[in-house]
Amino acid sequence: MTLILASKSPRRQALLAALGLTFTVDAADVDETPQPGEAPDALVCRLCRSKAQAVAARRPHAVVLAADTLVALDGRLLGKPADPAEATDMLAALRDRTHQVYTAVCVRTTASCVLVSRSAT
Repeated sequence: MTLILASKSPRRQALLAALGLTFTVDAADVDETPQPGEAPDALVCRLCRSKAQAVAARRPHAVVLAADTLVALDGRLLGKPADPAEATDMLAALRDRTHQVYTAVCVRTTASCVLVSRSAT
């Protein structure tokens, strides 16, 4: 069975490669806008499932692995930085500060979508 990584993340690709897994990258393009009142843990799970489902629709005979991570600082979600300068600003804001990291991982086959992990620290 074919394994599809529903992510362009170089880090996720490196992790799978380090495990010795053979996989193909097919990133999903989903709207990542939070719904009104949506909690960060619910948002990260919804996005992860949406990405897995979008790719599974294109690859019905594959196992699709999707993941999503969100960072919150002072109750505000930090999105993906638009450029290196914004990334530097975000890292500076996070330095020596307590913040939350939410991660969800979803594995989808034609039969189901199973949330493998959900964490916040």
